Amino acid sequence: MQHVVDAPPSYDDIGPAFDRIRAVNLTLSGVAIFIIGFEIGWEAFVLALVTLAAGGGMNEFLRRRPGRSMAIGVAIDVTMIGVILLLTGTWPTLLLAATPYLLVMAFLLLRPDKALLIVLYMGTLFTIAHFFAPAPLSEVIESLFVNVVTAVLFLVLLVIAVAAASGSLHKIRGVERKMLETERQANLAKDQFVSMVSHELRTPLTSIAGFAETLDAGWDELEESEIHEFLGIINSQAEHLHALVEDILIIPRLEAGKMSIESAPFDPAPLTHRIVSLMFPTGSETEARVAITGGVTVLGDPRRIEQVLRNLLGNARKYGGDEVLVDGQETERMYVISVTDNGRGVPEEDQRRIFDHFEQVSKGDDRTDSGVGLGLPIARQLVRAMGGDLTYSDAFPHGARFAFTLPLAVGVARRDGREKKSA
Repeated sequence: MQHVVDAPPSYDDIGPAFDRIRAVNLTLSGVAIFIIGFEIGWEAFVLALVTLAAGGGMNEFLRRRPGRSMAIGVAIDVTMIGVILLLTGTWPTLLLAATPYLLVMAFLLLRPDKALLIVLYMGTLFTIAHFFAPAPLSEVIESLFVNVVTAVLFLVLLVIAVAAASGSLHKIRGVERKMLETERQANLAKDQFVSMVSHELRTPLTSIAGFAETLDAGWDELEESEIHEFLGIINSQAEHLHALVEDILIIPRLEAGKMSIESAPFDPAPLTHRIVSLMFPTGSETEARVAITGGVTVLGDPRRIEQVLRNLLGNARKYGGDEVLVDGQETERMYVISVTDNGRGVPEEDQRRIFDHFEQVSKGDDRTDSGVGLGLPIARQLVRAMGGDLTYSDAFPHGARFAFTLPLAVGVARRDGREKKSA
């Protein structure tokens, strides 16, 4: 697993919370100005209110621009405090109350280098205000009431800023923990995939090599029936190996959208009968029935539909009971093909993950089923690429039912011989 490097939060991470606390802070500042307005006189009241409105308006304008930065918002706060200091001269209460607030905002929300730039800007502006301020409102700082309200205001603003920043950082940590857990699960899935693929590839390869070696060593001594039997096993295992490799290689093509899907109108009935007869030949332990009649035309890729049916029927043969039914049902816009068995079905807690890559109901050391858990997700992606979908539901009274849909072709031939125009 790769190490995740701690990084400062971006604006998109804590920007919304920062915008909310600035809106609250500006509102509280407006309330404080209104409260002390009666004490400082209307001229000072108007000047303070104009300063607040200008700073708030500038912040709102910059907030809506793409690529916004929290540094600009903090710089606006510093500038607003600096303007007030220029109007009042050296105001100890404001200086002592606003400085911690601005420092906390800078170092909580910004990278250290940008925070230091803000501190440098703040020190420069405050120094200018101390030595060169015109101070037309210097009498304001003599009011005890104004000083108390100012000190309380910035204490409240500081608490709000710390609480909001802390909440946002905890949220980011939560996201990081989820990402780490997702990465851990992905690595676990990869390990399981390698283990399953190793097992699944080794089994047919071992059979092929073993029977080929037997044929090579005892060709002259074996009976003809035994030779045909061994060759049949080699051929069967080679086909199984080919199907496995094809399933593995098809995933990146599907996910990249480079899978070749040749959609064309065709009747699914003959294809379905043929696949079922191949996978459940006469004399099989499982009785397979097909309840699909001809006369319906769907849109899809017959080669991919065959692959989907093979996957679903293979699961029914492996996990189902002794009966399998393949039926078709025509709806208004789609044609539904269902593969139903009377086996044990899929437990409810596993139904949500059976369409995930490399997922199987039995896993780890308890896994007794063959396969690498690719059949169902591949089948679903193939069906979706043809405009349909693949779903699972419990069969009645027990068993599994996998149903996939295909679009009906325009001018669908109905079973009663009439023609129905699909929408």
